[in-house]
Amino acid sequence: MFYPERVRTERRLSWYAERFGTVELDTTFYGMPTVERVKKWAGVVPEGFRFSLKMFREVTHEGVVGSPASIGLAREFVEVVRRFEGKLGAVLIQFPPSFTAVRREDLLRLLDALPALGSDASAGEVRYAVELRHDSWWSEVTVAQLRERGIAWVGLDQPTVAVAGLSPDDERQGGNLHAPRPVIVTSDFLYMRWCGNHGQIPTNDRELVDPTPRLRWWVQRLEPVMSGGVVGEVLGYFGNSYSGHAPLACRRMMGLLGMAVPEAEVEQQGGLFG
Repeated sequence: MFYPERVRTERRLSWYAERFGTVELDTTFYGMPTVERVKKWAGVVPEGFRFSLKMFREVTHEGVVGSPASIGLAREFVEVVRRFEGKLGAVLIQFPPSFTAVRREDLLRLLDALPALGSDASAGEVRYAVELRHDSWWSEVTVAQLRERGIAWVGLDQPTVAVAGLSPDDERQGGNLHAPRPVIVTSDFLYMRWCGNHGQIPTNDRELVDPTPRLRWWVQRLEPVMSGGVVGEVLGYFGNSYSGHAPLACRRMMGLLGMAVPEAEVEQQGGLFG
């Protein structure tokens, strides 16, 4: 549980926005949003809040990437979500693990057809972040191509964790601590996703693994990027499958980064690890 019972469904977004500065909307992956819905979302959050949105799945998962049809849908999607104006964080273009670098030309065809590349959201420009999960993409060629276009390469962490029995050893409490891919800066902002693997943790209301050791690893790599003027903004998001409860994991990371941490208001949000 994240929202107190007193918070009505229609007030949940504004309540959330009083505690966190950004949200990643998964709902736009499953259905094209409307202008009316975008304006409604934008109207209930304060200035400075940022929405990031997953690209419609018919562009990235169900259609033929780079085809005229997929490009048309992508452009339609962007024209709708740019109505967030200054409250738009980025459009997340997430590809499945099966999407390999053999499709490089298809990817570039799509990216080059997207409207209004740029960082000035208040002027209606849109920032893009691309999630490429197959190992074949990890090359200097990919880095150069994304950097040339000013598109962020999503930093993704999906540790494999074991929760059965909740043994106190590092493997069970900290997850698989093998290092994920390094932070690669290809734009003037960074887009980070701490997701975990879907279905590996059977709860979303409390922590079943302690993410702190792994988050400390990330802090060591993010702080130089954040403090050295390398990027102007970091958009970071947690999924419940990372440790069992995304809001608590997010607060842990905010604390490790020295940021103001919103208080938990629901008793069930407490974790097993203090």
